[in-house]
Amino acid sequence: MGHLRLAMICVAALCAAGCGSGDEPGDSGAPGTDATTTSQASSGSGGNGPGGTGAGGDVTTTVVVNEISARGGDWIELGNPGPAAADLGGFGLCDSDDLGQCNTSDALRFPQGTQLAPGAYLLVVGDQAVEAGPGPHTTCLSGGPSTCFYATWKVSASRGEKVFLISPNNQVLTELEYPIEAAADGQTWGRLPDLTGEGAVTAPTPGAANAAP
Repeated sequence: MGHLRLAMICVAALCAAGCGSGDEPGDSGAPGTDATTTSQASSGSGGNGPGGTGAGGDVTTTVVVNEISARGGDWIELGNPGPAAADLGGFGLCDSDDLGQCNTSDALRFPQGTQLAPGAYLLVVGDQAVEAGPGPHTTCLSGGPSTCFYATWKVSASRGEKVFLISPNNQVLTELEYPIEAAADGQTWGRLPDLTGEGAVTAPTPGAANAAP
């Protein structure tokens, strides 16, 4: 009987030191550990389509900053050269701060449900009151599209700026730089060829394909 009692005490001591199936290094068997959280966060949601989320959580879009007016009217045009509609809900549009980075604190945030069809354009009118909200609005530009969005900031022609399209988590997706004094009165700065080219002096075409002056 003494030997049996001694054996039971030894087994209890061994289990206290760690018996059971969770004996691999770093395997505590407890839910909600750092290892579990990291695995879930890095898995991504799949899909690489316009406005979708790719591996590792990176957001992608086919939308580009297509045209900027900084003289005789403050507005920015986005365009979608992609083959499918792009979801812009939660995305932001911002100008550059003193360091040339996206000024996220004043970014225009597009409401959920904002879609940009393939080959279509979206107009943002700048230098608008905060109280007006992002929109969409029907008071836009003469000769432009019937709906637009409002930004509180405007692009400085004398200082030159970049305009950034950012994801809901402030990842820069695309940008277009407006160089210092890039365009004269009555001209804009846009991509030539339309939607795909580099920046160049253009004729104002809000809501339509870019064209040389």
